[in-house]
Amino acid sequence: MTDFSPESAWIESPPSSGAEFWEPSGPGTLQEPAPALRPARRPAPALAADVNELLESMARKRVPRLDAVRQRLQAGRPGLPLDEVAQALQALQAATGAVDFLAGRSGGERSGEFLRQGEDLVAALRRLGPGLAEFLQREAVGAPVTRLVWMDLVVESGSLRKRVRQGARWLAEMEHDLLQRRKAANNAITQRAIDELARRATGMHERLQAVHRLCTHARSVHGLSERMAAERTGLWTMLQDRVLPACTRLDEAVQPLLHAAAYRVLVPTELIGAIEASHELQVDLAHASARIARLGDGQAELAAALAAMEDKARALNPQ
Repeated sequence: MTDFSPESAWIESPPSSGAEFWEPSGPGTLQEPAPALRPARRPAPALAADVNELLESMARKRVPRLDAVRQRLQAGRPGLPLDEVAQALQALQAATGAVDFLAGRSGGERSGEFLRQGEDLVAALRRLGPGLAEFLQREAVGAPVTRLVWMDLVVESGSLRKRVRQGARWLAEMEHDLLQRRKAANNAITQRAIDELARRATGMHERLQAVHRLCTHARSVHGLSERMAAERTGLWTMLQDRVLPACTRLDEAVQPLLHAAAYRVLVPTELIGAIEASHELQVDLAHASARIARLGDGQAELAAALAAMEDKARALNPQ
């Protein structure tokens, strides 16, 4: 028969209590330990009714509440336009890498080529700035709201988990009572009644396991969401504190060069600041792109986890 013992991984074993002794009634008199008070054993039919009611209550109320949190997570998931940001960063990285700063000191056609490349770079910098600022603003507003949804996920799954533990305790009591009844059974009718109760217990155990798996899956979704939150925070910090300032520094370094290259050949010392700013920006863009790639993988993993969570909740629907 299925194991319903309290040592199940679903529930914690109750703490053991030490023996309690009576105080001596007089000098030299040692009393025997007081017998432990044990609660009356509840009959298996009553326990079966309680477990069944608990399962029905979870299916009607608690599981739909947890699934509603899952729906909110799915609805908020498209709020991070990673593809748009990634494309903008790639376009800027291509424009930055295309600039041949040494062409600005050659004069002639190569100087004209440098001017065209520099103007393309400035245009890319100007396009990226407003888009990144809008993205950062959306993240600053949306991230706290998303975290509140994750907190609801923890609360609802924790509430379900407590009920699963209670159901597991009742099933363990029911199993113990059935064992005692089998020992005392002396006719076929009683044996059939015990077998029917055992069959019901097995079915309820399977339903309880399904709820437990849903709770466990919800916790894994929360863990994945927390990891993604850390990546999102890292991306936000990278864009705000590194990429945007680097864009400003490169723009300020390139603008004077474009003005000067329009009427004269540039000297090497003029190019050092712009070359260093360009290299710094390319490094920051590469790091930001790597973070976006990790976030994209995390979003795909989260989408799959939420879909699996939906399937588990649907299987518990009482309809």
